[in-house]
Amino acid sequence: MAAKSFIVIPAVALVLGLGCSATGSNGPDAGSGGSGGMAGTTGAGGMAGATSDDLLVVPAGLPNTGEGGLLTLVAFTLVQEATGPALYAAVRNDGPTPACEVGMLTYFFDKSGQSVGEAGSVLLSGRFYRLQSGVALSCIDPGQIAMSASTGLPDSIVIGELGYLEHKFPYFGLEGLVAIDALTVSGVQTVATAAGSAYTGTLTNELDATVSDASVAIFPVNRVGRPLGMARSSATSDIAPGGSWSFQTSTVNDVGAGHVAYPGAAIPD
Repeated sequence: MAAKSFIVIPAVALVLGLGCSATGSNGPDAGSGGSGGMAGTTGAGGMAGATSDDLLVVPAGLPNTGEGGLLTLVAFTLVQEATGPALYAAVRNDGPTPACEVGMLTYFFDKSGQSVGEAGSVLLSGRFYRLQSGVALSCIDPGQIAMSASTGLPDSIVIGELGYLEHKFPYFGLEGLVAIDALTVSGVQTVATAAGSAYTGTLTNELDATVSDASVAIFPVNRVGRPLGMARSSATSDIAPGGSWSFQTSTVNDVGAGHVAYPGAAIPD
């Protein structure tokens, strides 16, 4: 059960197979029972958003070096925020089997090739599998796009002075996995607040067991599925089988052209 690592292919090969034609939380990459596909937003923003464009990479032209592998970086946004630089990424599983407990390691280099920082994050998929032992794992299905956020990056990372990025994706490739319908997100709406745009909706526990530490992460995206930011919310109590939780997330500055919602929770063995 050793972890494997892969490095993303160069930026010239970035291709995103995700559009805005889908509606609801179960878009073309969502699969049954999940919430990982594209969904149109309602409320302010939409296609008229400030970054509703066709760019897959921001800053445009910032390259990514490395080798191809099971997991492919398909789009990213690197932007300066109030708390420091932030990186939002979309990654696709191009392999034939699920990739489980996937992380994303990013290394930043300036124009002279010197390392100026690194960051680690978890790729969110909203998909869950069980091992024969009963342990539940978060996995990325074949063909599915997962997303991650690294915020508050070191001040040593000056976006305008970067020369290139490198990415690695440690993950577990396991046998004997059984897919489980665990959590779904529905009825997502955008709402205006004094701090920006937030999301409301409902997370439902489809399991026959109570889950704890439930959460939802919602990424606004542009027309080609590039994540523009991330909003989160965490439940303060457990969710019983068949139960639901009505949430309101933190805010984002731009709701873009749509959104992707990923539920999460601690699932008992």
